[in-house]
Formats: sequence, structure tokens, C-alpha cells
Amino acid sequence: MVKNEKNLEYLQKLQTSLGFGEKLNAVLESAISRELPKFTLGISNILRPLESKDVNAQKTDYIQYGLNFNRQKDGDAYFLNTIDVTLHKTGESVPREQTFDIERDHRITALQAYKLLSGQSFEKDIYVRPQGAEPDAKKSEKIKAWFKLQLDVKDAYGNHPLKVLRPEYGYQFENGITKYPLKGLDKEATKSEGLQAMRNGNYWQTELTMGKKTIPVLVAANPVMKSFDIYDKNMKEVRDEEIWPEKAAARSNGEQAKTTTVKRQEVAENDISNSFEQAESEANNVTRGR
Repeated sequence: MVKNEKNLEYLQKLQTSLGFGEKLNAVLESAISRELPKFTLGISNILRPLESKDVNAQKTDYIQYGLNFNRQKDGDAYFLNTIDVTLHKTGESVPREQTFDIERDHRITALQAYKLLSGQSFEKDIYVRPQGAEPDAKKSEKIKAWFKLQLDVKDAYGNHPLKVLRPEYGYQFENGITKYPLKGLDKEATKSEGLQAMRNGNYWQTELTMGKKTIPVLVAANPVMKSFDIYDKNMKEVRDEEIWPEKAAARSNGEQAKTTTVKRQEVAENDISNSFEQAESEANNVTRGR
């Protein structure tokens, strides 16, 4: 029997809000009733890859969650502190792993954890302390922030650094997308739908004009680089120089001209230096002749 019913009810609601539903309710109640000092509850799922354009495509991404609970030192209340997440992607021999701290990482949900480990970014509301408030003040101010995992780096604890980018970081999301020749940007409803997809950590499936041809693409937000990632149907990245070859050529010519100018300056400086050295040598010879 559970001593603290309110605590159990709170934890069950928390699990639901984090996207785990009610599947863990029974085992949670059982663990708490046994008064374990700490315990981990596990749950898994198989998901369709985010880059899949077919809604009927096979689900191949296997993800596991471990919810870590601790009992209060001087009481009977339990807390959900961290969630261990392991993602097994088809074709990858090494699983992707991350431990999310419930409070520090702004209550990342099960689906958001999957998207982060899949390499995606998303925007969500977070609560922060008002500017100028005391360090122990309540986090009461709501702002929007972008989240991104740095999957190519691990810290001393085996975790990938989690980037939480606030408005002052300067990611021009809505304005930045307008420079790309993407289908639907001229229609407010289509544009809004695409932007919302990326805000949620999904790909925007649309078409990109490249010269005289149009190709289907997937577009994702990249807040860290203050840009967007664009992929073709084979998930090959489409770079800016492919979209605007004339700009790339102009930039290349400019860099080449700059390099040529620098080399000419170096040659001129060497000639001047050699002239001084030669003059100095001749002067020394004259002096010795005397």
C-alpha cells in the first residue's frame, strides 16, 4: 500500500505529460509501495524514422527509456530525476545515448528526446527567472527556446551537450527561410504549416527550385548555425552553393583575386627586401676595400 497517494498521483500525471502514457502506472505504484530508496522503470517503442516520407513506411527506430526515481531522504515522497534514453537506428552499430535531467533540461518529453537523438532541433516554451531576479527566485517568465543536441561531442559524463538557445542568440527563423526558393513560401497557409513542422522538430516536405529544375526536399531548422538543413530525396545535403552557383562562383573569384593580390604584395616585398640586402652587401664590400 502506498503511504503518499498524492505523490503517486503527481508522478503518474508527470509520466503522462512526458509522453509515457499510463503503461508505467502499475509498476510505479508497486515500486513505491515497496518503499525502495531508488528504482528505474523501463519502457520502449519502435518509431518510423523522421526522414521517412511515407506514412506507411516500416517502423525501424527502436528506442528505450529508463525513468530514474529517488526517494526523499527525510520523507516518503519520490521524485523523477532523470531519464536515460537509448536509440538504436537501422544501419548504425553503436546506439545513441543520452541522460536527460527533468528540471535542468526543461522537461524533455519522450518524443522530444527521440527527435534530439535523431539529430533534429525544435522550439519549445521554457520557464526562466526574470532578468535581475535573485538566483533562488521562482522561474516564472515564459520564453521560447530552441533545443539541439551536439551529437558529435560527449562530455565527461558521457552525455552530448544540450544547446538551449534563447531569443537573444539571434536565430532569424521566420525571416531566414524566405531567402530559399522553396515551394509554398508565397502562400501563407503553406508557409505557416512548414514553419510549424520545423518548430516541432520535424522535416518540412516541400520542393526546391535549382536553376531550371525543381526537386523534392526535406528542410529542417538548424538554430546553432542560424540556418537550415536541406536534403534531397536520398537524404544528401543540398548546399547553398548548389542552390546559388553564381554566388558561389563570384565568391570564389573574389577569394582568388584576393589571393593573387596578396601574392603580388609578397613578391613586391621580397623584391624590396632583396634590394636592400644587395645594397647593404655592396656597401660592406666597398668598406672592406678601403
